[in-house]
Amino acid sequence: MKRIYTVGLCLVAMSALGAVAASSASAGELLARVAGGGGVAGTTFLAQAVLPLVWTHNGNIIHCAFATSHGLFLSAVLGDILIRYLGCTVNGLVCNTNGAGAGEIHLPLSTLFVLGLAHLTLSTGQLPAALILSNLVVIKCGMISVELKGNAIGALQRNGAPVPLNTPFLDVNLNFQQTAPGLQHLRLFLLPGAVGPSSFDLELRAGLFGRQELASEVANALVDLFRLSDGTHIDIELVEP
Repeated sequence: MKRIYTVGLCLVAMSALGAVAASSASAGELLARVAGGGGVAGTTFLAQAVLPLVWTHNGNIIHCAFATSHGLFLSAVLGDILIRYLGCTVNGLVCNTNGAGAGEIHLPLSTLFVLGLAHLTLSTGQLPAALILSNLVVIKCGMISVELKGNAIGALQRNGAPVPLNTPFLDVNLNFQQTAPGLQHLRLFLLPGAVGPSSFDLELRAGLFGRQELASEVANALVDLFRLSDGTHIDIELVEP
């Protein structure tokens, strides 16, 4: 039977998460704040994407009809995000995570995101971006179990260009793209407190004896409806300290 793969996001070492949580702002970092100043901790937001795809390195395509997310800022650089992919199939088989409905792949609210600067090379292309982190995701497609680990880096954009800093916005696009099947466009990311960017990839394995392969997500999500804990709608802006 043809090997099967599906969608997923990210695993990063706990040491990296500890560095993110404990670090203070320094040059080259990216911070979110309420427009005009003010902390974003406790701010919520929504996101949605139509027809997200995941490509594997050998060219298989995983289709989902829709994706929706609900996020919560924990600090200026770190937050939780709940992600639900709906209508997911691969090679005619319906995929789902444990406890989810048919065709639904869920990543729990404990999934983390980190704001930072993505790099096209080690020295060029500092692009506002978000790194999505999660634990190992296990998905069933028919009788085949698919394991996903790693991370996905999405560019933060407005009107197809990097989101301008120090400029308030009500919505922003989180754009995940690839340069070739299974190869993410953005693979280098500067974590808060790090000296230089580190490399991150998304990998998957199908079946007990399958081999791990690189994978990439292709989706352009609209992130909007930023609200304070009291329900007040706000603008957000990104700044470098």
